[in-house]
Amino acid sequence: MLLGIDLGGTNIKAGICDARGRVLASDSIPTEAHRGPADTLRRMAELGRRLAGRRRIGACGVGVPGPLDLARTRIYVAPNLEGWKDVRVPAVLRRLLGVPVVMENDANCAAVGESRAWPPCDGFALYTLGTGVGGGIVLNGELWVGASGAAGELGHMTVDPHGPRCGCGRCGCLEAFASATAVARAAGRPAHEAFRSRDPKSRAAVARAAWALGAGIANLIHVFHPDLVVLAGGMARAGRAILDPVRAEVRRRVFAVQLAKIRIELSRLGDDAGWTGAALWAARKHRPH
Repeated sequence: MLLGIDLGGTNIKAGICDARGRVLASDSIPTEAHRGPADTLRRMAELGRRLAGRRRIGACGVGVPGPLDLARTRIYVAPNLEGWKDVRVPAVLRRLLGVPVVMENDANCAAVGESRAWPPCDGFALYTLGTGVGGGIVLNGELWVGASGAAGELGHMTVDPHGPRCGCGRCGCLEAFASATAVARAAGRPAHEAFRSRDPKSRAAVARAAWALGAGIANLIHVFHPDLVVLAGGMARAGRAILDPVRAEVRRRVFAVQLAKIRIELSRLGDDAGWTGAALWAARKHRPH
C-alpha cells in the first residue's frame, strides 16, 4: 500500500491507495502553518498513521508547495506557508513514519495523479487554483521539471508586470490575480461566495481571475501546445463559472488552428489529485517490496 500526502496552504489532504491509484482511505486536516514546520510535519505523520491503520505502507509520497532542491530533499521556501524555509521534509517524515519518503512539488504531484485519469496524450498541463496557483507539466507520460527541477511554476508566469504584488514578492504573477486568495481579497468575500455573487465587486474579481488565467494558458499554448489543460484545486469547484470565461479568453488569444487539438477541462479527481499523485510518484521512485 502507498501513503500520499498533499500539503496545502489551507488544508493537508492524505490518503491510502494501491499501486494502481485505487483509493482505500482519505481525509484532511487544517494546515495551521502558523504553528511552524515541526508541528505541521508531526500532524502530517499522525494523519498518515491513522489512515494506514493496520495496513503495511511500502512508501510515502508528499506533495509540497514552493521551489525545491533538485535532489528533492528540502523546500527552499514556501511563500504561502509562514516560516517554511529550508525545511527537510522527507528526512523528518521518514523518521516519524519509518518508511521511505519521496517529495515532489504539490502541483507536479497533482499533474501525475490527474494525468492518469485521462486518456494518454503527448502534452498535459495542470493548473491548481487554491491558496496559490500551482502548475505541473507531463510530456509523453513523464513529469517535466526542467534543468533545475523548478519547471512548471505556472502561477508565477507574469501576466501583467504592473499588476499587484504576489506572495513571492514579485508583481503581476498569475497567482496575484487568479488564486482563491486573490479573488477573495478583490471581492471582499471568500472566493467560493464571489463566484455565486452578482454584486459588481465580486463579478469584477472573478472576471479578472478568468482573464489572467486565460492569458496564462494562452502563453503556455503558444510555447508548447499541450493536448490537454486541466483546472484543479478549490476554485475549480466553481465549474462552468470559471471554465467558460477562461475558455473564452484563451480563444481570444490564440490562433484558431492551435485550438483545434486542445481541450481545457475541469479536474476529474478533485481533492484526491494531489495526494494520489504523490503516492503514485512514490511508487515510481521507490518500488515497495
